[in-house]
Amino acid sequence: MELLQEARALYQAGEMHDALEVAQAACERKPKDAEAWWLLGCINRYTGLPGASDDAFRRAAQLSKKRPAPVRVTGKRFRELLDQAREGLSKDSDLRLKATRLKVEPLPTLEAVKAGVSPDAPTLRKRQPEDLLVLFQVNLENRCGSETELSRLLGRTLTRA
Repeated sequence: MELLQEARALYQAGEMHDALEVAQAACERKPKDAEAWWLLGCINRYTGLPGASDDAFRRAAQLSKKRPAPVRVTGKRFRELLDQAREGLSKDSDLRLKATRLKVEPLPTLEAVKAGVSPDAPTLRKRQPEDLLVLFQVNLENRCGSETELSRLLGRTLTRA
């Protein structure tokens, strides 16, 4: 199995430390592979290495225009953007979310990943025992190169919820 595929499989299985070692090897073997650097950035976030994560994301962005460096905002700013997105919802979308509790978490837990939730999931909807929509801040930020893009993504995410 190719190193990048192996690293991705380990990452999806929640084996973050093993995935980290394999992703680092993939980046060493193919230093111009933007996807390898992007995956390394994602894995570094899970292993508690935000500085290394941002470095890997920047490297991926330098190698490919398809992968802009993710925007990072504070938890408070993320909540403000989320509140603005909710205020901008159509009446129908707002009505659908009326009974839904919104919760922000940085990333899916390793337990959730090992139970089948994608480590890159932007959201998780749980309807029992209450209607809960969990938004994963880091994964949403990873999809956006600017705060404006993040704001739009939050609006689309709430509309589709």
